Amino acid sequence: MAFANAMSRAETQAPPATGPQRTCPTRTCIATGETGAPERMIRFVIGPEGDVVPDLARRLPGRGIWVKAERSAVERAVAKNLFARAARASVKPAADLPDRVERLLLERALADLSRARRAGRAVAGFVKVEQMAGQRRAGLLIVADEADGDGLGKLEAVSRATGLPIARLGDAAALGGIFGREQAVYVAVARDDAGGAFIERIEAGAARWRGYRSNSSLIEK
Repeated sequence: MAFANAMSRAETQAPPATGPQRTCPTRTCIATGETGAPERMIRFVIGPEGDVVPDLARRLPGRGIWVKAERSAVERAVAKNLFARAARASVKPAADLPDRVERLLLERALADLSRARRAGRAVAGFVKVEQMAGQRRAGLLIVADEADGDGLGKLEAVSRATGLPIARLGDAAALGGIFGREQAVYVAVARDDAGGAFIERIEAGAARWRGYRSNSSLIEK
C-alpha cells in the first residue's frame, strides 16, 4: 500500500527542482549504454510483485533503473529483458510498457496545462487564442495533432513574427477534456506570473512527450 501511494504521488508530481549551483549526476541507459542527465532519462523501479514501474517524477523508493527517454530504448529494454539484468533479479516487464510510458508522459504535460487552466491562465478556441496572442499576453501556443490548414498557418505566422513558441501536445479530444469540451485544437497559455512556471513546465513536458514518441524503431532480434 505504501508503495502504491508513493507511485500515485510520483506520477503526478514534478521532480524536485535543483538550484543553479548544483551539479546533477549522470545516469547510464541500460538499453544504449549512453550516459546523460536524469532529465534525459526515464527512471524505473521494480515493484513488490516484480513488475517494472515507470517513475517519471523520480520519487519512488528503491534502486533506480534508467533508460533513455526514447521509445526505441524502452522497446529494446523490454524486448531483451534488460531490466532483469540491471536488477539482478527475476523481472518480467509488461509488453505494453513503452505505451504506458508514452501515456504517462502525455498525462503529466496535460496535468500542467490543466493547472494553468484552473489558474485562469489558459484559453482554448482559435478566436480566444488569437486574441491572447494579439494582445501579447500569450507565452505559449499549443496545438493538437489534428491542427492544420489556415488556422495552423495563421498561428505559425504569429509565432515567426513574435517568437512565440508553438508546441504540439496530444489530440483534440485530450485538449478538449481539460476545458470541458469535446475537442480543442488550439490553446494558448498566458505568460507566467512571478511565482509560476506553467509555460516552462508545459513546454518541457510537451517536448519530452514528442521526443519519446518520435524515437521508435523495430527491435533487432
